[in-house]
Amino acid sequence: MFDDQKTTDSKINGIDSRPSYLARRKIQKQLKIKTVKEKRKKPVKEKSKSKSSASIWGALSSLITLCLIVVLVIVGSWVGVTQLFEASNDVELETTFQVRPGDDLTHISERLENQKLILNQDIYRYLVAWEGNDTRLKAGNYKIPANSSMRDIMNIFVEGQSIQHKLTFAEGLTTAQILNKLKNAPLLTGEIKLTPAEGSLLPETYLYESGLNRNNLIKQMQEAQKKFLANLWGKHATDLPLSSIEEVVILASIVEKETGLAKERPEVAAVFINRLKKKMRLQSDPTIIYGITKGQYKLDRSLRKSEIKAKTAYNTYQIKGLPPTPISNPGKASILAVLNPAKVDYIFFVADGTGGHVFAKTYKQHQK
Repeated sequence: MFDDQKTTDSKINGIDSRPSYLARRKIQKQLKIKTVKEKRKKPVKEKSKSKSSASIWGALSSLITLCLIVVLVIVGSWVGVTQLFEASNDVELETTFQVRPGDDLTHISERLENQKLILNQDIYRYLVAWEGNDTRLKAGNYKIPANSSMRDIMNIFVEGQSIQHKLTFAEGLTTAQILNKLKNAPLLTGEIKLTPAEGSLLPETYLYESGLNRNNLIKQMQEAQKKFLANLWGKHATDLPLSSIEEVVILASIVEKETGLAKERPEVAAVFINRLKKKMRLQSDPTIIYGITKGQYKLDRSLRKSEIKAKTAYNTYQIKGLPPTPISNPGKASILAVLNPAKVDYIFFVADGTGGHVFAKTYKQHQK
């Protein structure tokens, strides 16, 4: 009964509406394949994504590790370099080193390494430049203490405290004698081109660096004299028979030549001031000698009577007042002695044979 009903239901108007066996198998096969694909598709995608993520993180981790290694190497190298820059050298004695005008950092570094004053010229050059001091190294002669570090040496050159040499000029030297001494100073350079006037150089001790031009030191001596004299004229004794600071220097140059004793200068100055006030001739032997030698050499003999009687511009036995120029370069003490001489009435003095002088108020006393 039931089979007949199914048969009846499946047939409508004589047409069998049920799929054939082959059609059903085909449909089942397609459905099975689709099901398998759907089952396989999802796991495949998840596995691929997982592998890709792992690969990216692995590469990133390697890159980070490499960067850390590079940073550590750089930091370690920098620490090592700076330690070398601060490390002492093995030189056990103080050394003199010259930074010549025009020397660049490369040349300086090479010479420092050659003298074993620095451990490595490249490190020195790079770190000096790194600190901005490559253009601040000053020319000069320097003392490098024993066991100095590269930083110590850099600081010495930057501060520019070069070795100072001394050159002393005695009071009373003539300009020719001073120029000759400058010419023979081995640490000075340059040919002397200046011809300073007699009395225009202040004799004292001057500090200078090796390689200084001789003409520059002459200018320094001239400036020192001008500066010293600039504020003196208004501080002189009111009754001084001199009309200018130039005349003060002339008389001071005579005082300088007449005595080598500092304590006598005010008294010798007083004698000449008193004679000028009385319109007496100065009668100073050193003025005659200068007229003969012009300060070029020392007169190793006594004056002749003919020279004392000769009427020359520098013979103060024959002329009234002062000679036309100084006869030496007087020191500060003699200049000050003329500006403020001793308050005495002496008008004569004579050598006592011991380096000093005996002073007298009258010719009679002078003759004794």
